[in-house]
Amino acid sequence: MAGPPYLTDDPEPVDLHHWETYLFAAGQTVNGQRSGLAPAFEANYGPFEDAQLQFQIPTAYVDGDDGLRHRGYGDTQVGFKYRFVHESDFLPQIAIYPQIQAPTGRSEDDLGSGHWRLFLPLWLQKGFGEWTTYGGGGWMRNPGLGNRDYTVWGWLLQRELGEGYSIGAEVFHQGSTALGLAASTTWDLGFECAIATHLQLVGSGGEIFQGAKGSQYYLGIRGKF
Repeated sequence: MAGPPYLTDDPEPVDLHHWETYLFAAGQTVNGQRSGLAPAFEANYGPFEDAQLQFQIPTAYVDGDDGLRHRGYGDTQVGFKYRFVHESDFLPQIAIYPQIQAPTGRSEDDLGSGHWRLFLPLWLQKGFGEWTTYGGGGWMRNPGLGNRDYTVWGWLLQRELGEGYSIGAEVFHQGSTALGLAASTTWDLGFECAIATHLQLVGSGGEIFQGAKGSQYYLGIRGKF
């Protein structure tokens, strides 16, 4: 439930009556176990000013306890972003971005949660010339036997290098998602690189350095139309 290519999201919606699409792979290795989405597709649309509709169709994979890699359709995600404060000389732009995950993945193979999940975040952003910083956090409703509701927060600093090019760094924290499971904190470095008109290669990667040990990545192609 992130703002590609980062784990931290931003409050800026897609332009009015425009589309933003992603074809991507994303995953993590935690304590030697790999899981993620590959391939997956996300589409965002601006239905009216300061608003964004989101829809994500994933193929999920996970290294199962039986030693086999399970693969199949994951949990479908929909969201609605609304920016209710515009950036000014003193104020950041601010948006809410509730998202729902439907239990469409096979939970018996760990390809889905088996339950409807709800994420309620608040995101802020402020620009300073070629620098942009944004972040925030929210609460995840995470039902299921042994699961726990949890909070997340993240913050990012990004530097524009020219039209269609940027680099960034973030810190992202996720609370404990299940009984007996530790919270985790991740650092990431990311980039955006123009490859054609309306297309960018975007990616990030980093280390889970607190709580669980491991790494994560995101790599995708963004289209803006």
